[in-house]
Amino acid sequence: MSSSPSRRLVVVVVGVALVLLAAVLIANAADEDPGPESSTQAGSSVSDKTEPGLDRPARGGVGPERHVGPQGRVGQFVAHCGYSHSAPDDPIVHFGHSGRSHRHDFYGSTVIDASSTPEILMAGGTTCDKTADTAGYWHPTLFDRGEIVVPRSIAAYYRAAPGVDPTDVVTMPTGLALIAGDQTATEPQAGEAAGWVCGTHTRVSDDPPDCPVGAPLHLILTFQDCWDGRNVDSEDHKSHVAYSVDGRCPSSHPVNIPQLTVSVAFPISGPDHDLTLASGNIYSAHGDFFNGWDPDGLEREINRCIHRDVVCDLASNREEEPLFSG
Repeated sequence: MSSSPSRRLVVVVVGVALVLLAAVLIANAADEDPGPESSTQAGSSVSDKTEPGLDRPARGGVGPERHVGPQGRVGQFVAHCGYSHSAPDDPIVHFGHSGRSHRHDFYGSTVIDASSTPEILMAGGTTCDKTADTAGYWHPTLFDRGEIVVPRSIAAYYRAAPGVDPTDVVTMPTGLALIAGDQTATEPQAGEAAGWVCGTHTRVSDDPPDCPVGAPLHLILTFQDCWDGRNVDSEDHKSHVAYSVDGRCPSSHPVNIPQLTVSVAFPISGPDHDLTLASGNIYSAHGDFFNGWDPDGLEREINRCIHRDVVCDLASNREEEPLFSG
């Protein structure tokens, strides 16, 4: 039976209304805010959201843009710190809980433990040649065929990150917590926050190379150089800082701080080693920094060396100098 003219008119009107409603909904969806920025941290995969006018993620790079090649090209100061002690403590990740962490090797502060505060560090001694550097540096203990490898020392380089105007670098706040690398990694990490080299080479490898006797194994750790300007730590211990890209910090972390690169020297050379870390396999390499510098001493070093773009200190052994080739 055929429909009446009035019924056909109702169907047409309803159809037109549905089309118009769909068009309105599509237009509104296009105008909506895309939502909050991803909460991913530096050193992991990052959000696809980019800052206006910048072809890069808003959270900063997945790893550092490092200085490579010979020293002496940019202003820097270097703290040389001997090995202090080892303990299953971590005053950043497991504050107040002695024995909860995997084993770490500590440098700098001689009193650092699971309950350390910046005030405790500044009141204690240091293994560093710069007496104002009472900060804490640490990394998971290295094992060779299950035996503990006692490290030799570290060299801590403080510089403006590549492309950053040295005069834009400000002093790190007291108590700033930094972690480079990922202790949960089971395969090569993205970026170059943590890696292995022989001697003073600057090109890092995911796996420890076989090193000659005159240029033993080093672990290279490069920390974040952009700070949010408010927090000295965060729940995941990384979200308050980020890595710069092309010399620019993301708007979420607009404050330039020194790029800290730590080189850890181990008495390991030659082939036939089976290396693991207290945190797991060799890909779990990471390191921590807890700022317990005397504030005036740190500011003096930054003003004297980084701001003036002056090379105040060099770190090398004479027999390794030919390796400054990048």
